[in-house]
Amino acid sequence: MATADAYAVLAERHGYGRSDRYRRILEFLMTPQQASIVSELPGTPEEIASKTGLTSESVRSEIDTLFTRGVVFPKNFRTRENPRFAREVYQLHDASQSILDLNLYDPQTENEFYRLWEDFCEEEWYPDRLAQISKIDHPPMRVIPAYRAVKDLPDLQPFEDMREILQAQELLAVCSCSCRKRRNTLGMTCEHSHDVNCFQFGRGADYAGVRGTGRVLTYDETMKLVDEIEEDGLVHNWRNDRGMAMTVMCHCCIDCCMIWHPVDTHGADIGKYWAKSRFQAMLKQDECIRSQNCVERCMFGAIEMVKIPGSKKLKASVNPEKCYGCGVCVLKCEPGALWMETVRPLEHVPQVGTVRPH
Repeated sequence: MATADAYAVLAERHGYGRSDRYRRILEFLMTPQQASIVSELPGTPEEIASKTGLTSESVRSEIDTLFTRGVVFPKNFRTRENPRFAREVYQLHDASQSILDLNLYDPQTENEFYRLWEDFCEEEWYPDRLAQISKIDHPPMRVIPAYRAVKDLPDLQPFEDMREILQAQELLAVCSCSCRKRRNTLGMTCEHSHDVNCFQFGRGADYAGVRGTGRVLTYDETMKLVDEIEEDGLVHNWRNDRGMAMTVMCHCCIDCCMIWHPVDTHGADIGKYWAKSRFQAMLKQDECIRSQNCVERCMFGAIEMVKIPGSKKLKASVNPEKCYGCGVCVLKCEPGALWMETVRPLEHVPQVGTVRPH
């Protein structure tokens, strides 16, 4: 295969064979020789060497480099056996950008890399994702409430309790959020400071640990991070069924998230992708001291200050239609005028296997 064609072949596998923007990302991540190797995967080093004219030792060395950069994904992370190219844009997006404490590039080069991704996301990938999301029949993901806001509710289920979800995982790790890391690096800093918040579980956690792009954590260390994440007002989301297993868990904001940000900027409905939790924020309006902490923290626009009849004062009001039950408002209500109640039945959360992953 001609080396010059390898980038086009790889871009086409992700549905962007005619995209100059995506090609530039691939050219940043791979030399022409590396792209030629990747375009021949899967295969053993000996098989790839016979097709490319390289030595098997050179192929192994290049696979090691590409593994660290987040381009190839071996079946065995330690021996690099059975490597393959990223399955889709999503995987390449996260693996190549969510790098924690690993200096792959100098600051100027790193900024250029993030600019390439930002341009591609805003101009091509996000519009395409919105079109795909609009066709989804049932939300594949669901909001998980801040555990401190719901921990005392008697009907709280394991699949909606952050503590139980984390306890069910065999291995825990954390990486930088690819979305927030990119936008913050480019100066698009949002009001949420926490960017070390992408949880990896099981094989995902093993991948992060072996690759050196994440930290393996204990349960207690992870819960400490959860407290920081909830304090910062980020929203947990998880699979929209009663299952307890995934390889990644996101904690999102409306400014950076690859789902929420384009949905917001294009006026689409986040409810097509995220289901509400079974819970809702409730408010004792007469106890509201008008701090507006809840208004500032609600990224769903479900809380606003309204004029009280017969008074010139404004007090908080919860719109139940807009409330997704994330609970982050409750954590910052100084007088405790906000609390969470169960407003949806157990059947609101589908059984495992009834919602198609997306």
